[in-house]
Amino acid sequence: MTDRSFHIISVESRLRVGFSFVLFFTLALLMSACATQSYHYESTSSFPIRDRAKSETKGKITVSASVPGEAEAQAIFGIPIYDRGIQPVWLNIENNSEERVRFAPTGVDPGYFSPLEVAYMHRKGFTKEARRQMNKRFYRSAMPRHIPAGESRSGYVFTHASPGTKAFNVDIFSGGEDESFAFFVSVPGFVPDHQSIDFDTLYDRSQLLDYDLDGMRTGLEELPWHSTDQSGEQQGLPVGIIIVAPGIDVLLSLLRAGWYESPKIRDENQLAKAHYLYGRIPDAVFRNQGIGARERNELNLWLAPMLIDGKEVWLAQIVHFIGQRTQLEQAVFGARIDPDVDEGRNYLLQNVWYAQSLEQVGWMAGSGAVSIESARYDFNSLEYFTDGYRIVIWLSGEPVSLLESRKVEIDDPPFTR
Repeated sequence: MTDRSFHIISVESRLRVGFSFVLFFTLALLMSACATQSYHYESTSSFPIRDRAKSETKGKITVSASVPGEAEAQAIFGIPIYDRGIQPVWLNIENNSEERVRFAPTGVDPGYFSPLEVAYMHRKGFTKEARRQMNKRFYRSAMPRHIPAGESRSGYVFTHASPGTKAFNVDIFSGGEDESFAFFVSVPGFVPDHQSIDFDTLYDRSQLLDYDLDGMRTGLEELPWHSTDQSGEQQGLPVGIIIVAPGIDVLLSLLRAGWYESPKIRDENQLAKAHYLYGRIPDAVFRNQGIGARERNELNLWLAPMLIDGKEVWLAQIVHFIGQRTQLEQAVFGARIDPDVDEGRNYLLQNVWYAQSLEQVGWMAGSGAVSIESARYDFNSLEYFTDGYRIVIWLSGEPVSLLESRKVEIDDPPFTR
């Protein structure tokens, strides 16, 4: 290589380095210029957060809890934290004991966000001074970990957002002892599907037949075993779950077990694909997320025209979606469900038992068994098979020890055959 060639290459290299530096410097200036947003927020006292708080007292400790809605949270913290899947929970802990107590935020949400983590996630677009103010705002608004004797403290825990009623625990520790407070808090701005139904007038009293435990099988056998399509002519999926409990106990039990409420269905396409019983879509739909990001369980509930010992009876089916995660993917590729529908039935039984919501359970045999070799399809062309059994479960709004759940003798369960 000649000296002239080396000189040309050297000049080109320096020009490239120089251009890269100028480009980097220009981009840095542009990014700096874009970060012009100031930071503004409003006081919690500007909203009825405290006024609608629910309170519970145990011994000398009183805990109050409330959850700001999406609009309230944006005003209180100056940024749209719900957009990042973050939901603030406001707490006030009053310690009337003679010793300091400790609060553990993991009881509210094991994967809670730290205050400065939330601020960092929203730093873009703000000036350096605005980011500093944001850090101070979040740091000072966090719920303190310790509450001195005879004093009270309030603040926020930043949890993962969940639709509908917020269910969580508040755990307090002192002197080797602990107290757990359970809360079910409504969130402004969200209206669950079941709230639009007047269950007291859904059936005429003359339609409701009340059975005792000895005679309930007659009534249970007359309940529909499958859902249908909108027309009522095509068969849907098996209805393999019967729940016995007042509506409020069903709600509290499912919330304790990690299920979320759903908004009312209004989309015509959803209505066409929905499962129907008694000529109507589910009275309530609950969802929970599986371990995989592409999995979710959907629980459809209908109030039945039947009572057992004066308690309401609900028909339920679980659809375990797998494979597709979003509605767009399902629209393009179609939904996929676990064809073993009994797996969902059995999952719910374990789920409510471990959540300490199960009072008693019985198994009921039917004639609708479908083998895996002869799998059928519902009106949405979803494949399924089943052993044809139902579970009948009594739920409790109050916690029930795992060892206190009882068995009701109806039929021998399928696993004893």
